[in-house]
Amino acid sequence: MSITRRSFGIGATGLMLGTVAAPWVRKAGAAPAPIRIGVINSMSGSLSAYAQEGQPAFEYMIKKINESGGIKSKDGAKIQLIQADDTSQPARTATEARRLITEEKVHLLTGTILSAQMLALTPVLDELKVPTLSIWAGGAHSNYMFSLGYPYDRGYAQTINDFIKSLRDDSKFPVKTAVMSYSNYEAGQQVNKFLLEKLKATGIEVIGEAPLDTKAQDQTSAMIRIRSLKPDIVTGLVTPRDGILLHQARYNLNYHNSLFIGGTGGYSDLTLWKDLGPEIGKAVLTRNLFAMTGFSPGAKIDSMQKIVAELRDVAKLDRIGQGAIQYAQGARVLQHVLEKTASLESDALMAALKAFEIPAGHPDLYIAKPKGLQFADDRLPKDGSAMMVQWMPDQAQEVVFPKEFAQSAPRPKS
Repeated sequence: MSITRRSFGIGATGLMLGTVAAPWVRKAGAAPAPIRIGVINSMSGSLSAYAQEGQPAFEYMIKKINESGGIKSKDGAKIQLIQADDTSQPARTATEARRLITEEKVHLLTGTILSAQMLALTPVLDELKVPTLSIWAGGAHSNYMFSLGYPYDRGYAQTINDFIKSLRDDSKFPVKTAVMSYSNYEAGQQVNKFLLEKLKATGIEVIGEAPLDTKAQDQTSAMIRIRSLKPDIVTGLVTPRDGILLHQARYNLNYHNSLFIGGTGGYSDLTLWKDLGPEIGKAVLTRNLFAMTGFSPGAKIDSMQKIVAELRDVAKLDRIGQGAIQYAQGARVLQHVLEKTASLESDALMAALKAFEIPAGHPDLYIAKPKGLQFADDRLPKDGSAMMVQWMPDQAQEVVFPKEFAQSAPRPKS
């Protein structure tokens, strides 16, 4: 998919609102003006795996919302998407955001916005005061930023630590030592900091680190260090690109003595099989590897199963993994917020985001949140928990943690 600087209106009129702060009013008999949402995605570059899978699901969901009557509390106003590609470059994220806000007059921003982009975007949002929903960032430094990503502490670190503890205490895996191996950028560093503290409190001895250079073309040196330390566990946050290189190095060195436990894309993304190839994928992904994710086709969650079937059978999407579901969830969040906001003014939108909630069991809740989806004071999901899955030889996943979503118990494979 090619994303250009274009105004992409799905069932919307060509009208533009004169000001970002305009309250919800219109002339009698006139069609409601579209609600303009700027979408900044990383459709190209090193982080493109997230957006290339997610954007088609997002567009499908917005089209469905528009065709189902639009935003009903706003006289059926349609959502209009104005899209940009930041090419995985944080500086360009900030540049595109400023353009979308000042020139395109969008009311909200959304998009991939991973942690590095979130940091670059923060000064722009603080200055221009436009509410923003990130699909992936693990932090939200600006007061105007909200994110569906996993919090570094109570999300990534807590889930991985709890799973490791369960492996030891419930499944009786012999896990005593760990090496921290993580993508060496903002999110990976932050998760590593919190996970390190939690593992030590759990009684796991951390015997070393093997950080992954995000600009490297090969991760053999990191894998050699891991092999020399002989840990029971290798764990950390790994991006899809770094994950591919790490798994290739593991295959080339024929190293299978440690359990590899990580999140998210570098361990759980569906693209791993394509990029690694079936031979390498089967040799490493199905062997002593556990992946953190917010979505799995086999999870015992009715609403998740239904959205998977819809994206597959109705939207006809080729790739339906965590990226697609996360973006579909983002579309529903925007719909709920727009239905509840008193106007399109920044303060009203902020109030609606702060009050937003999709309770557990609701048909619009697509990700694994047993306590429902709402934003905490740090503007990240209050329930930061996720699932852990194990890959099968047929490229399917089985949920192994937590118990309320699990299909099977975790199994080692030497």
